[in-house]
Amino acid sequence: MKRKLILFLILFLFFLLQTAVLPFIPALWAVPNLLLIFVVSIAFMQGTTEGMTTGFLAGLLVDLTYGRIPGFTMVVYMYLGYWNGRYARIYFDEDVKVPLLLVTVSDFVYSIIYYVAYFLLRGRTNFGGYLVGVILPEIVSTLIFTLILYHLIYRINHSMVEVEKKGKQSLWIRD
Repeated sequence: MKRKLILFLILFLFFLLQTAVLPFIPALWAVPNLLLIFVVSIAFMQGTTEGMTTGFLAGLLVDLTYGRIPGFTMVVYMYLGYWNGRYARIYFDEDVKVPLLLVTVSDFVYSIIYYVAYFLLRGRTNFGGYLVGVILPEIVSTLIFTLILYHLIYRINHSMVEVEKKGKQSLWIRD
């Protein structure tokens, strides 16, 4: 329970950074999707259930703050959490190469779905301009932040998982 509370606080911190701090830094030419990094990281480390839960909470925060279509971001992040959580048992989570690939694909899929829902269905068909002006810069900045943040998320999550494992091995606590 303590691990989940700390992860939620980190999620909320990433939300605040993504929405209230990073857009106002002039050196960034695109705001990285920190919530997507967090959802993909937790899903890749913990599996589908925690990936979907983290995606639900991250999407809910975005939808409550900016959502023009109620539940849109929540559903997309939940599916991305599930999809990335499927790789938790296949690959080791110590290496950053697989999470980088997963974040890249997830950010691209999220951006395409966002483009279709918010632009294409409203008659704005300049996909080339959106791809070059929005999608690619966001993917690049998200990848740069993934290199920095993934190791931090990994260390925090695994240290808390070890504490939970030790607690479950106690003679006084039953499952």
